[in-house]
Amino acid sequence: MTHVHAPDPSELQRIIDESPSPIFVQFSASWCGPCRAMAPHLEAFAQSRANQLPVIKMDINDHPEVAARFMVRAVPTSMVLDNGRVLGVHSGALSAAQLARFVDGSVAVQRS
Repeated sequence: MTHVHAPDPSELQRIIDESPSPIFVQFSASWCGPCRAMAPHLEAFAQSRANQLPVIKMDINDHPEVAARFMVRAVPTSMVLDNGRVLGVHSGALSAAQLARFVDGSVAVQRS
């Protein structure tokens, strides 16, 4: 069972609007080597944060309108969102530990 969600655009908007916590979104593409290499790290991160925040993966080819909305220019791009506001952005592959530091740092900036 995967802990990474792959919603359609309307479901993503519902998650953004209704989530009581920040959410993590990774923009990726099936043809992207670094995205494929990062997949097990993303799953491990999602599993470790299952009760803390939604972890979402959006394919830019399947949902180009979402990529355009968030001005994604490269894949993989990771974002932390809170009520639709971007708290942090990182382009490039990350390990599970790096994902944790990125998310924690992004959320900490919001709280300060």
